[in-house]
Amino acid sequence: MAAPEVPIWALVHLTHAALQRTADRAGVDLLHIKGPATRSSLRAGRHDSSDTDVLVRPAHLDRFVAALAADGWTLFTGFDEGSPFGHAANYTHTSWTYADVHRNLPGPRRNADEVFEVLWRDREPAEIGHCPCAVPSLAGQVAVQTLHSARSHGTEHADAWDLSSPAVQAETRALARELQAETALAAAIGELDAHRDAPDHALWEYWSSSDNDRLDEWAARYRSADGFAERWRVLRQAMHVNRTHLRIRLGHEPGPIEVFREQCARIAHGAVSVLRRAKGRRS
Repeated sequence: MAAPEVPIWALVHLTHAALQRTADRAGVDLLHIKGPATRSSLRAGRHDSSDTDVLVRPAHLDRFVAALAADGWTLFTGFDEGSPFGHAANYTHTSWTYADVHRNLPGPRRNADEVFEVLWRDREPAEIGHCPCAVPSLAGQVAVQTLHSARSHGTEHADAWDLSSPAVQAETRALARELQAETALAAAIGELDAHRDAPDHALWEYWSSSDNDRLDEWAARYRSADGFAERWRVLRQAMHVNRTHLRIRLGHEPGPIEVFREQCARIAHGAVSVLRRAKGRRS
């Protein structure tokens, strides 16, 4: 008789516990975020995550990655391939759900070490999968969930914010100011127009809107980049084919010809977007 399949919600809880065990053994500071690390009172109805999210102290990242490999985890998508923010790497394991290992959070403009330290300072204990874990404070949980909805192109409502009391909302605003994440928070709660002069306004206008294309994304990322080095990195990424995404789409490791075709398609798509934009402006 086959063993009963473990429900996904239970597997997610157990994955959080497994990651905490790995962190404890390696002496790594770990904050569990989203999913079961968020209070149920901040959710509008039942919501079962299908993967596990943790935020690692940046100074401990290399140690944690090495410990994951020792415990049988395999890198699926790296930090520079997983998202435009380069904030998380995705790992797989034969026994657990996917794990998103975050080295920072999209939204705050303070550096990753300072962001982690602020969230770690106000952390609170939680038991996930019968394992003691650290999670952000209530305001921290609201901030994490709300900043996540800010980059959903309008498809995810800021439930955690709406379900919070005025006092918790005030605490969340104060936390956003400390993290320099006011623009991203405003994008999620419908107050972005009040931040038109912010250096990252264009970025969050793109991520919170549903009618922009990739050209808008790259333009917004370039305008919001801090300094020449960051802008040069954005330009290099714009021209670079994401081999991991291509591999996932094709279902196999792409060959040189497939990469070349994707590069040509990328250039053609960019040219069409530019021409469409120019035509619209003339009209």
